[in-house]
Amino acid sequence: MKTIYVKVEGMTCDHCKSKIKNVLEKVDFINSVTFDGHIAKVDYKGKLNKNNIIKIIQDLDYYTDLKMISENKKSLQRTMTFGEFSKIIGIVLLIAFVFDKLFGFNLFNMIPLIDSKTTYAMLFVTGLLTSIHCVSMCGAINLIASTSVSKNLKKPILYNLGRLISYTLLGGIVGTLGSIFEVNAFAQGLIILIAAIFMFLMALNMMGVLNFSVKLKMPKVVGKVKNKGAFVIGILNGFMPCGPLQAMQVYALSTGSFFYGALSMFLFCLGTIPLMLFVGLISNFLNRENRKIINKISTILILLLSVVMLNRGLLSMGIDVSSVFQPNYDNYLRSEVSDDYQTIEFDLTYSGYKDIVVQKGKKVRMIINVTSNSLTGCNNAIRIAAFGITADLHVGINVIEFTPNKTGTFTYTCWMGMIRNTIVVVDNIENLGGK
Repeated sequence: MKTIYVKVEGMTCDHCKSKIKNVLEKVDFINSVTFDGHIAKVDYKGKLNKNNIIKIIQDLDYYTDLKMISENKKSLQRTMTFGEFSKIIGIVLLIAFVFDKLFGFNLFNMIPLIDSKTTYAMLFVTGLLTSIHCVSMCGAINLIASTSVSKNLKKPILYNLGRLISYTLLGGIVGTLGSIFEVNAFAQGLIILIAAIFMFLMALNMMGVLNFSVKLKMPKVVGKVKNKGAFVIGILNGFMPCGPLQAMQVYALSTGSFFYGALSMFLFCLGTIPLMLFVGLISNFLNRENRKIINKISTILILLLSVVMLNRGLLSMGIDVSSVFQPNYDNYLRSEVSDDYQTIEFDLTYSGYKDIVVQKGKKVRMIINVTSNSLTGCNNAIRIAAFGITADLHVGINVIEFTPNKTGTFTYTCWMGMIRNTIVVVDNIENLGGK
């Protein structure tokens, strides 16, 4: 019995491995195929045609080549070099920095206001507008699900169909529960945390660092769908706790109806499809080498997104990992202390709030000036968990009052946990020195 190892790229779940295994084991001379992560162990007798194996795998919409076939398993175990990883991380962070400094906004916070006054027609328009956010947040998942070696254009269509079905059903369920159920901040954070952990493990699995898999039992009707991997990823995408989706879930919750909750989410998702579908279709016209690069970039983006979501989940649960670092108070706004209270005032910006320093034991009057251009569906509500404050913001002058009775560093966030700022409480603000 002889053995060779074949590294396969483009797999996202156990179904991918089973599909490759079942087809390869029908080939003459091949006795068995087993997977360890992204590497298939092929046991065979006689003479094996490597080019035939490559063709079979690529015909199934996955990728391998002669350089990815070896008798030495260790030579194939690294999917991505440290240099490639560092370059991609650097480019992504540089792009985010440029957008923030030159254009003054964060792609991840592009969330329009959605409230009870929003019409159903506007929900579709909202979907169109937020599809830029969808591409920035879920674009990597979209590419992984949609890209096909054989330029199979059904995959991006099935991915978006899965999203549409998932969003609609989720909207109906949330709408039904609207009058009796409300997700508190801790539960919301826990949901985000679980999703982030699964995404993190998924990224490590795609990088070949970890062999992680979850077997999901889907309805029998899904099993009859060709290219069901893309469809299943689309279904699961509906449960990702991204900003616009959270805003829409709150809207669906407010309808108190299965029909109207489902309709609102259907129209919103329908609006996001044109751009997401376009990106997925375009990816299929790239050559194989470019698809390999896109696959690696997508993997890194999913890893970064999981870290961002992990932090969001912890913040929603009242846990701020950055609080272990001593802040530089020179960059903080300081309250003006009078006999009766202390005042802190700032203008709301598109990207969020301000880091502030206040004094212990004296009532704080936080004044936030809001314009229509600065208010978004993300920053329109503040949550100060340490002092039990949740406040909606509106255009004009907003006043939030609380009394800090303990010193320390406390986090306050938007209602989604996407924007984070700090409140530092000191015994005597005059003892800080500086400005």
